[in-house]
Amino acid sequence: MLEGTGQRWSVLFFLKLYFMRFETEKHLLPPYFKIISFAITALALISAIISFNEKLNLDPNIFLPLGKYLFLLALVFFSFSREKNEEKIFNQLRLKCLISAIIFANIFFLFNTFMELPESVEHREFMSAFEVLLIFHIYYLVSFYYYKNK
Repeated sequence: MLEGTGQRWSVLFFLKLYFMRFETEKHLLPPYFKIISFAITALALISAIISFNEKLNLDPNIFLPLGKYLFLLALVFFSFSREKNEEKIFNQLRLKCLISAIIFANIFFLFNTFMELPESVEHREFMSAFEVLLIFHIYYLVSFYYYKNK
């Protein structure tokens, strides 16, 4: 009787581990999104180059923001895609780096905001949401790959 109970617990334990692995994989993008992010980054660079090319006579107010937001989309795809050899420790590492990136971006935003307050109203330049998200994703990626390769 005790032996059957132990086997049942071990089967339940392995099923729980299997579904935990399935749950964490469900919330990340597939690994091929890293390649897609490189293609989107190339499109963002092309868009930025086009916006600064005066020979084409195109409106830079269209292509420069397009390039910025394509680059941000590429960072999102790269940040939240699985590794080819995803290990269990990576999920804990992702959570640790995600929390520290959120804290860093908020502190950076608040520091920048407080530094702008003494300026006159005409000369204040608050950070845009794009800049905050860019800082967040870059900090997250740098810290994740630093701790991953440590």
